[in-house]
Amino acid sequence: MTANTHPLGFKLRHSFRPDEHVRVEFAWSPDGQRIASPSFDDLIWIWETNTGALHSTLAGLAGGVNVLTWSPDGQRIAAGTSNGRIQIWDVKKNKLRRTLEGSFNPLLGLAWSPDGAKIASASYREPIRLWDAKTGKVRTLEWHSNDANSVAWSFDGTVLSSTSNDDTIRLWDPESGKLKRTLTGHDKTVTSLAWLPTGGVVASASKDNTIRLWDAETGKQMRILEGHTDSVNGISVSFDGRLLASNSKDGTIRFWRCDTWETVAILQTTVSQYILPGVSFHPQDYILATLAEEDRVINVWDLDLSKILESGTPSGTVHYSNAKVVLVGDTGVGKSGLGLVLTNQPFIPTESTHGRRVWRLERDEIDLGRGRREIRETLLWDLAGQPGYRLVHQLHLSEVALAVVVFDARSEIDPFSGVRHWARAIRQAQSSQGNSGWPIKRFLVAARMDRGGVGVSQARTEALRRELEFDEYFETSAKDNWNISALADAIRAAIDWRSMPKVSSTAHFQKISAFLMNEKQGGRVLSTLDDLYRSFLQFNSLLKLGETLFDSDETKREFEACVGRIESRGLIRRLSFGGLVLLQPEFLDAYASAIINEARDEPDGMGSISEVVLAGTFRISESERIGSKAHERLLLIATVEELLRRELALREQADDGAYLVFPSQFSRVHPDFPDPEGKTVVFTFEGAILNIYATLVVRLSHSGIFRMEGLWKDVAVYKTAQVGSYGVFLLEKGEGRAELTLFFDLAASEVARMQFEDYVHAHLLRRAVPESVRLRRVLSCTKCRETISDKTVDRRLERGYTYINCPVCNLKIGLVVSEEAGAETRAAIISEIDQSADIWLAQETAASILQGKMATDDFDVFLAHNNQDKPQVLKIAQHLKERGVYPWIDKEQVPPGQWFQDALQKGIREIKSAAVFIGPSGPGKWQALELRSFVAQCVEREVPVIPVLLPDVDEIPHELVFLRQLNWVKFNKSVDDVDAIDNLQWGITGEQPKRLIS
Repeated sequence: MTANTHPLGFKLRHSFRPDEHVRVEFAWSPDGQRIASPSFDDLIWIWETNTGALHSTLAGLAGGVNVLTWSPDGQRIAAGTSNGRIQIWDVKKNKLRRTLEGSFNPLLGLAWSPDGAKIASASYREPIRLWDAKTGKVRTLEWHSNDANSVAWSFDGTVLSSTSNDDTIRLWDPESGKLKRTLTGHDKTVTSLAWLPTGGVVASASKDNTIRLWDAETGKQMRILEGHTDSVNGISVSFDGRLLASNSKDGTIRFWRCDTWETVAILQTTVSQYILPGVSFHPQDYILATLAEEDRVINVWDLDLSKILESGTPSGTVHYSNAKVVLVGDTGVGKSGLGLVLTNQPFIPTESTHGRRVWRLERDEIDLGRGRREIRETLLWDLAGQPGYRLVHQLHLSEVALAVVVFDARSEIDPFSGVRHWARAIRQAQSSQGNSGWPIKRFLVAARMDRGGVGVSQARTEALRRELEFDEYFETSAKDNWNISALADAIRAAIDWRSMPKVSSTAHFQKISAFLMNEKQGGRVLSTLDDLYRSFLQFNSLLKLGETLFDSDETKREFEACVGRIESRGLIRRLSFGGLVLLQPEFLDAYASAIINEARDEPDGMGSISEVVLAGTFRISESERIGSKAHERLLLIATVEELLRRELALREQADDGAYLVFPSQFSRVHPDFPDPEGKTVVFTFEGAILNIYATLVVRLSHSGIFRMEGLWKDVAVYKTAQVGSYGVFLLEKGEGRAELTLFFDLAASEVARMQFEDYVHAHLLRRAVPESVRLRRVLSCTKCRETISDKTVDRRLERGYTYINCPVCNLKIGLVVSEEAGAETRAAIISEIDQSADIWLAQETAASILQGKMATDDFDVFLAHNNQDKPQVLKIAQHLKERGVYPWIDKEQVPPGQWFQDALQKGIREIKSAAVFIGPSGPGKWQALELRSFVAQCVEREVPVIPVLLPDVDEIPHELVFLRQLNWVKFNKSVDDVDAIDNLQWGITGEQPKRLIS
């Protein structure tokens, strides 16, 4: 890198080149005088940052070092190895002091506490651990629901933070080991985090291309930083908290000033081949270390802050904030008419709809001073209110600023129908976003007042408003435009823009966003990403507003990244096949609701529907049906995938094909209910009852421990691999309130019962309104099933007894249940069930994804192989299909009579990656020259090429030496090797597949 290729204010001080085996990680010593970096050959290299000289090497590490951290006094280094050990080294004496053992999988994150007393670790497929640095004693914290990949301490050491592939950040109390808070908002893996030195603010980086800022005390999401066009692998904050640096897979490091959150510099770098931070500020000075040259070199830069700030271009940063207002209420109460007039459209009578509508309510630009402006946009979401459609539509209550609950005051049956349900659903949404969101204001609105006034008394309405804690009450008529202005003004005033998360974006992103919203509002429904991109270039050229964006790889990446950002707001949807973008995702709601209704009306009460629904043979209003049959077919595939992904349905195989089964839609009644034998626990809760119940039934079915035995109306029964039945029974107690009773037969094991109960409890705490969840134990004799009344239990406990004899069989029954016993093991089981359910979820949705890819010829990988290896390659191809990966293989894609070479050339043009299989017989028809030509074409198109060694092949043949420079996949004993399939899938898709922690 020359002086001409980096921004003003950057001066390259040193480039450290350990050797070709350098590991892709490094760490500053606390005084900033040294940098340590591990390597694959079991060495740690330590460099002097002032002179650039090699200070020393630590030799004798076993297992390869993945990550390292310095002690606060700079005297020791803790090295985390790929075999799960932590080795603590005396740097001055070059001596191993202690080895901490307890993990079995590679360590991915390591951080020494500020007081030097503890070391925190994050492992592949294991929980977060806290180690005593002196004694080696370890405490295991709760599990993320997927691999944890980094840990970091707050500056005062009172909070430990961790990130995970489960898309969350967790904050822990290191003294008690208890979870303080879970931060949610990223929609992909959180890769890295950093604490700002003041204000209790933590920054996180993610594969969703964003950086987010959080208030660690309240959990509130404060700001989102946009601009990167690929995964953000690492972030670092300067010692004084004035700059934040973010390193991305897009080949750039962005520098953000922390007072205005504007990009002030962009440093070009080489794209990392690993998802690791690759950027770190000096602990006491404006010096920066970065990775370069495919992670083989560590560059150390001197930074001139004044020049960087002077050269920054604030005009290139656009600040904006979005507010989401939802209109909810039962069907026929006048919501849609109200939505029309609130958004300055003429009133027209509207029919009841399955779908949702999204309108722009308002858009303002606010002057922030010093040439900076903030765009504020308010969107109004009208959600369908039919009780049968709530299962889908209450999924859209996330990130809501204001909820307007509408009722028909003139209804003669129940004027407040639906109000309690939606009030509780909003409370649940507020609880779930309380860790990362903002308070939801709530208005109660009487509609259709043109029909002759309120049919219920003011006193009754006021009592309901107070009971359900609505902020304001309005009486309106959309038809007569009565009180609409007052309601609109109140909505504007209710949005607290100061508390809304701010977004720092780029002018290019805003231009692309404006185009996408224009296409959406213009009625465009379904398009390929490439067609949208070409339309954007024409749109941009015709408008001639500001800087013209020309076709380039960078513009294309920006466009794709912006599509992802608009999608994260729920306004468009990228389908998982065909490179398709659905600009009207409201159609997904309409089709999903219609499918659910069809399952509910199944004559035998089985709550199911055959997947022949993909032919569109179900009832749906013609006004809500997409016009093109071809598009409808694709949309139905996406809808089924969505229902499975949302865990509202199970896919079950029958003799006549696959069925979608909806646990919440069964009408077949179990004869033993509503009073089942073997009741042990009753949970009461509030929230979106059907969603909570449906997702619980689905996740338990995929738990890996409990197997579905039978479904009835509001009842699900499971078996285990041993003996015994385990069941849940739902009883709705009114709108938004319910009881969930657990029952077991006499053969049920005590261990499995506790696992079942713990998971149900954890699920309710996550999905229901947390403060509403209550547990009541039903005490009964485990031998004869005689139930002991709550009153009897209470009176025995008052007298100091901890047991009671069964009045029927005289069995001694304990009255006190220890909730703490085995808490760590029980937490691990909850995590294990979550992971198993997530893996099943991925497998279930893969079938739908594959259907879509086959319907659109959307190939993922070209399988190049010797014909003699075809049986093995076909089996690998089947494994890939089961994971939703669509392979191009000649047997399936070359029709009889067509030249193989012609099909080959066509295949290369269509695929996104290529796998070259090497079997015991060598390349066969793939002679070295032909194969070199094939690889060259792939490289020219920037298509990843993955050499694959089949069983009994240990190395790439000499004549294919040009493939040796590429990372290969090795199948060991058979082509059923799961690790090899995982690695091949990773190479093809760029995403590591989820695996069950063991």
